Amino acid sequence: MDTPRQPASVKKWNRRIHIWFGLYMLLFLWVIAVSGLVMNHPDWFNVQPVRTSVEQTVMMPEAGTDLEKATDIMDQLGITGEVLIRGNTPEGKFNFTCVRPNLRQFVSVDLATFSATLQLVDLQLIGTLSDLHTFTGIRGIYREPNSIRDWLPTRIWSFGMDAIAIGVILMVLTSLYMGWQRLRVHPIGSMVSFALGIIVTVYFMWGLTWLG
Repeated sequence: MDTPRQPASVKKWNRRIHIWFGLYMLLFLWVIAVSGLVMNHPDWFNVQPVRTSVEQTVMMPEAGTDLEKATDIMDQLGITGEVLIRGNTPEGKFNFTCVRPNLRQFVSVDLATFSATLQLVDLQLIGTLSDLHTFTGIRGIYREPNSIRDWLPTRIWSFGMDAIAIGVILMVLTSLYMGWQRLRVHPIGSMVSFALGIIVTVYFMWGLTWLG
């Protein structure tokens, strides 16, 4: 009696999982899709960042790591974000960058006068969308001696992106199951769409290299 109901139960739960993960990832996937279009067609939106600069006297911490010193100075300047500290700081200066998806904040402290110059680069909405597409808080191009995520929103965003990746994998697996079910009803359409997907993926991942 249970055997005939088993396939229907698997099909039902597969569909539920597919829908639930789709609803969970809906806005995330929209952000990724729109930001991908913005990055692929920068000429559509000719929006330039807005740059401003301010100066303020700060109290330079005497002890602590570079990250702790940068965090202390950020509190004094009233800014937040992911701290990036590069190893090639000029002598007599303490420089670091505070990164947010919508804002770049470059801080340079003169160790002789304790005058901090804060340069703000507002990326605007279009720039923010592009940055969200690749934002991780740590990148090789930053050349940090120790790359860690030190800002809570960055950690949350990174965890969310991992969850999205897992969700997409599960959606693909559930789609494969539903596609296999459709083979009995619409074999040609299912096979053609699957084959086209494989061909396009293989071309862009390996074909461009093979074709020189």
